[in-house]
Amino acid sequence: MTELDDAAAARERWVRSPRGPLALVNAQRVDQPQVVWPVPGQWAPATGGLTVTAGAEDGVVVDGVPVDGTVLVAGDDAVVASVVAFPDGRAGTVAATGGGHTLRVWDPAADAITRFARIDRFPASDGFVTTGRFVPVSDHAAPGHVLDAAGEPLVVAGTVTTSIGGQTAELVAVRSAPYRGTQRLQLIVQDGTSALPESDPGSAYSMGRFLFLDDPGVAAEVELDWNRLVLPPCAFSYQYACPIPPPSNRMSAPIAAGERHPLDIDGAVFH
Repeated sequence: MTELDDAAAARERWVRSPRGPLALVNAQRVDQPQVVWPVPGQWAPATGGLTVTAGAEDGVVVDGVPVDGTVLVAGDDAVVASVVAFPDGRAGTVAATGGGHTLRVWDPAADAITRFARIDRFPASDGFVTTGRFVPVSDHAAPGHVLDAAGEPLVVAGTVTTSIGGQTAELVAVRSAPYRGTQRLQLIVQDGTSALPESDPGSAYSMGRFLFLDDPGVAAEVELDWNRLVLPPCAFSYQYACPIPPPSNRMSAPIAAGERHPLDIDGAVFH
């Protein structure tokens, strides 16, 4: 098994996992006291996260302590984020979004996990490994940002210039979360394969895909292995907002590499 095979297997384990995208059954912004489907409790906005009001009979547990009254659930912008457990194995986390907070509900027995079969991929090819030049944002210029579909800013780290399919592109790179202790860059791209599967059987996910690179931290040559293009979480669940590729990252050249679509047990594309 190659290293790419290992990475592909790890991706499929992740999408099926209890915190993978298939398990996200609701992502509800809480900006006033309200209930949140499909979990118990009354939820309300609070400084640092949300509060939940529940009785002992509701079976809500926050950070290992059963709730009987009103408790703060710290968001992921706190020093230590809270984890919520609900009956039937569901769990909750609180995400900071747009100046407020969203309750995310995860269900390890979600229907989507049962329906999911595999991630369809293009065959790997050395022809889709290119080199590029990373140039960081100038220390004297504002870094700027790219907005995702929910309006959340993604901080621009710099640009990567590369040639692929006879096209030269200067791609905007945003900062990504570290991976195994290594700082990373993220390219959010569309290409000539980005189309609805009904209109093009050789397509990849229409909203675009992600390519992650190690961040050299300075201007440097980088390798772009397009076989490592991956689907965004929104390809698996409508509960996610898809980051929108910047105009410069929308390429006409087809990149027939990497992940294409998630497929269900009948061989159909999820959505």
